[in-house]
Amino acid sequence: MDNRQKTLHGPGIYYFRMTGARQQAIFRSVFEYDYTAHLLSHIDGSTLLAYVFFDHEIHCVLDCQRDWPGIIDDIRDRFTDQHERLWDAHKAVISEEISPVLVDEQACLADLIITLHQLPVSRNLVPDASMYSWSSDHHYRSLNPPGWIDCGRMLNQVCQTRHNRSLRYESLMNTTHATRMNLNESDHPEFLLFGRPALAEKQQARAEMNQPGRSANELRRLRDDALQLIAGRFGITLESLKDSSFRRQYQRLMPLVAWLLEKRQLSYETIADLLDEDEDTIPLWLRGIPADHPQSLLDKLSALWSPAEYSTESPAESSAEHSSGTTSPDDEAEATADQEGEPTDDAVNPDADAEKPENKDVVNQ
Repeated sequence: MDNRQKTLHGPGIYYFRMTGARQQAIFRSVFEYDYTAHLLSHIDGSTLLAYVFFDHEIHCVLDCQRDWPGIIDDIRDRFTDQHERLWDAHKAVISEEISPVLVDEQACLADLIITLHQLPVSRNLVPDASMYSWSSDHHYRSLNPPGWIDCGRMLNQVCQTRHNRSLRYESLMNTTHATRMNLNESDHPEFLLFGRPALAEKQQARAEMNQPGRSANELRRLRDDALQLIAGRFGITLESLKDSSFRRQYQRLMPLVAWLLEKRQLSYETIADLLDEDEDTIPLWLRGIPADHPQSLLDKLSALWSPAEYSTESPAESSAEHSSGTTSPDDEAEATADQEGEPTDDAVNPDADAEKPENKDVVNQ
């Protein structure tokens, strides 16, 4: 796929190709293959339609009832947990580089699944797809496929009746499939899509309907409020916060701005446009926030950000009040503790320094 093509968002059927983190193998034992099929079929908000596994790759088709970034996060977390249980080592298993392709169910779902099931044959691993154990092909050939995989979507398209569907599928697999798809080529010049190009516009409209309608001015105000809140909390200027040449500071603090905007139900595409960033960068930023910032800081930022929905005071005003020296109840408690000789939160939690204005000489390295 062209790296310049954008991913689409919102509920729908998506084709995922996942590779191992740091180009390492995903599967280290035979029983992990079976576990993966079970894992993919039990992700909340999704239905498994087809899969093919190789040592370094997972190809699957999922019907997503929620936006795919949350589903991918759940898959990554499950793999990480499994690896820790099996091998007593905590590490990422699935690579961050995933480009989901929206699938036009009526136009090409059947062709896509047949193409996937034929991958072991085209890679010269087996002479016939039915001989490959780690794909959903054998479920499609079965008269009674398991309930955790939805074979009916595709089989209903290739067979006009509910009888002999598996035989019809076998017939298609045993013949040269003239319309076999190119998995590396999108049908849309701008978006990752298999199917009719008009579906991209429909999917965008459908995704936008699930978001609060906001004018361009309101979106810019939200962005400015978020920037001012983070700049005020860390004691830096807006220009410094937005300056990407301060690489370490930018990569540490701008994800917090994206996090605040995401809490207002803005899509990744909208956040990327507001921050002038690549859309694929936003989910990576959000995923790294818990590792880069203590939960106490996130709770305080959330408290400063959320009340704007219920009061006339904006987050920028709250941040300005905080940075101007106004004493909060937390500050009073810390001051009292200092006077009485008791340890403060900073003494107990070294990460609390992250909530104070940063040392620019350190951050801007």
